[in-house]
Amino acid sequence: MNSENHSKPLVSAVIPTHNRAEILERAIQSVLDQTWENIEIVIVDDASEDETPQLLESLSDKHKNLKVIQNSTSKGASASRNIAIKNAEGEYIAGLDDDDIWRPNRIELLMEEFQEGYSAVTSNDRMDFGEKEIVWKKKPIITLHDLLFYNQVGNQVLTKKEYLQKIGGYDESLQSAQDYDLWIRLAHDFGPIKTAPHTLQVVNMNEDRESITTSDSKTDGYIACFQKHRDKMNSEQIKYQKYRIKITEGKHTGWLELFKATPRHLLIKEITRKLFL
Repeated sequence: MNSENHSKPLVSAVIPTHNRAEILERAIQSVLDQTWENIEIVIVDDASEDETPQLLESLSDKHKNLKVIQNSTSKGASASRNIAIKNAEGEYIAGLDDDDIWRPNRIELLMEEFQEGYSAVTSNDRMDFGEKEIVWKKKPIITLHDLLFYNQVGNQVLTKKEYLQKIGGYDESLQSAQDYDLWIRLAHDFGPIKTAPHTLQVVNMNEDRESITTSDSKTDGYIACFQKHRDKMNSEQIKYQKYRIKITEGKHTGWLELFKATPRHLLIKEITRKLFL
């Protein structure tokens, strides 16, 4: 799609996928339903062995704004996202996981909020746990200081392709926390991340949502991300990061440890997590 034919800038929706034919079409349809008119969809099929290639062939025949790239061998989610970004023609990039969906006005409202001085825009998310749903209301402005405590952005943003290129895209060496690492680098180089005051994405929180990743070791990825950015952190951030890593490892944490490790402004969040999650 040529953005010169439209008054609005071209936005590229990038979707990596692997063996998710049964739910992928739902994600794609949520992009096709966007109220923002000038949009393309770039899908990287990470060597799927199910019906994904046939589904994508059929959809690309119907929708000229859908671009499909096939990996001959599985490269993992981060590499697939980087391939999608490289092949995107849009000035702006918006990510979507293949098991999540966008509300129809997501791109339009995110573009309304994007301003110079911000590195990216996110939104509130509806977290779908199957039996229950929770709306994650994020801070209006998420700074680098905020991010060095934990990932307060979530899994997706809208940003400029130029910004992603300048910081080198996703770190393919990380086994997990690749999105968190990217948000830290974006905020460090280009400014804070803004939150549109709307719930514009439904995030699937079922346990199998990480199936595209090449490693089951989430903890190793979080530790590597922590070590990568530790020199940016103050003592309070380091203490809290170590506490969260311990939780990720499945180790028992008592109330005393919670109060010792958690900054005052995050206490309510941690108490709520310990009581209800």
